[in-house]
Amino acid sequence: MSKKTDNDNDIVSENEEEMTEELNGQGEAESDTVKDAEDEKESEKEARSPKQVIDDYKKKIEELDDRYLRLAAEFDNYKKRTSRQFEEILKNSNENIIIDLLEVIDNFERALAAASESADYKSLHSGTELIYQSLFDLLKKQGLKPIGAVGEKFDPSLHEAMMQMESDEYPEGIVMQEMVKGYTLNGKVIRYAKVIVSKGPADGDQESD
Repeated sequence: MSKKTDNDNDIVSENEEEMTEELNGQGEAESDTVKDAEDEKESEKEARSPKQVIDDYKKKIEELDDRYLRLAAEFDNYKKRTSRQFEEILKNSNENIIIDLLEVIDNFERALAAASESADYKSLHSGTELIYQSLFDLLKKQGLKPIGAVGEKFDPSLHEAMMQMESDEYPEGIVMQEMVKGYTLNGKVIRYAKVIVSKGPADGDQESD
C-alpha cells in the first residue's frame, strides 16, 4: 500500500514539474514576441528614408496651412458680420433722431407760412424762439451740452483762443468774449468754443491805480 502511495506522489511531482516548465516556456515565448515587435518598430523607424521624413513634415505643414486658411476665412466673415451690425445700429440711431427733427421742420414750415401772411414781426420772433428752444431740447436729450465761456478761466481743453485783448472788466486769463459757441456730446468735446481772452487792464490803467 505504501509503495503505491509513493508511486502516486512521484507521478504528481513529475506532472507539476512538467506544468511549471511549460508555463515558463510560454512566458518566455510571449516576452520574446513583445520584444520582437518592439525591435521591428524600431527598425521601421530607422529604416525611414530622409525623403519620407520630409514628406511627413510637408503633410503636417499642409494641414496647418489649411487650418490657418479656414480660421482666417471665419475671422473675415466675423468682421463683415459685425460691421454690418454696427452700420445697422448707426442707421437706426440716425433714423430716430431724424424722426424727432421732423417735428422741428414742421414748426419752421408753419412759422414761414404765418410770416408770409402777416407783418407781425413780434409774433414771428416769438415763434422762431419757440422752435429754437424745441430743437435745443431735442439735442439736449441726445447728450448735447454748451460749453461755458464768458467769465470762465481759459481752458485749452474746452476753449480755442482767437485773440487776446486788454480789459478792465475781466482779469488776465479770463474769457471776455465768445465768438463761436462750443459744445460737448455726452462729455466729449465736439466743437471748441472760439473765444477772446483777457490780457487784463492796460498798463496805463494799472499805473493809475
